[in-house]
Amino acid sequence: MKSKIIETFIRLKLEESKAVNNVYLFAKEMGMEEKEFYNHFASLEAVEANIFQNWFEMVQQEVSKADIWSSYSAREKFLSFYFAWIEKLKENRSFVNMLWKVSQPIPKPPAFMDSTKEAFINFAKDVLDQGIQSKEIEDRKYLSNKYADAMWLNLLFVTNFWIKDNSDAFEKTDAAIEKSVNLAFDLMSKSALDSMLDLGKFLFQNR
Repeated sequence: MKSKIIETFIRLKLEESKAVNNVYLFAKEMGMEEKEFYNHFASLEAVEANIFQNWFEMVQQEVSKADIWSSYSAREKFLSFYFAWIEKLKENRSFVNMLWKVSQPIPKPPAFMDSTKEAFINFAKDVLDQGIQSKEIEDRKYLSNKYADAMWLNLLFVTNFWIKDNSDAFEKTDAAIEKSVNLAFDLMSKSALDSMLDLGKFLFQNR
């Protein structure tokens, strides 16, 4: 039933139905009693948030179950995740585009991404810890515990860039993923200047 509620919510949101603003009307559209809706979600806002969290969990499971995942460096794991994340969003671009454009995703993420952020931070910390243990990432006093937050901002940046990307097959988003992740890892390692300049040039050319 939860999946059916989500499917209906996305459809009604795209149709700009008033039912997405009122639980009674939404339940009526679903052919259920209002109290039945509350057996699954506390509010329509909770439905919205659950959509993105479910997408995150699906992407995480997809990338981590690949046979090659365990052999990836931390950098490669984030690259793999970001590419898979964008592929998942492509399946519902109109819906994501509608929600994203009415919010201010950077630097403050939209409210519907709060539960996704919590799940992503846990995922990121695990990958980053592996990178620190393998010496791929520098373990810096007072800074290492901020790395996961930085990667979250990176995910918001990538998503926001994709929303605005009109290039064929979103090829500029692919480039943005590679350049931003490489910059992040160069900053977390010992050399950053070249990647910083490269990303700055890329963003200037595509502003």
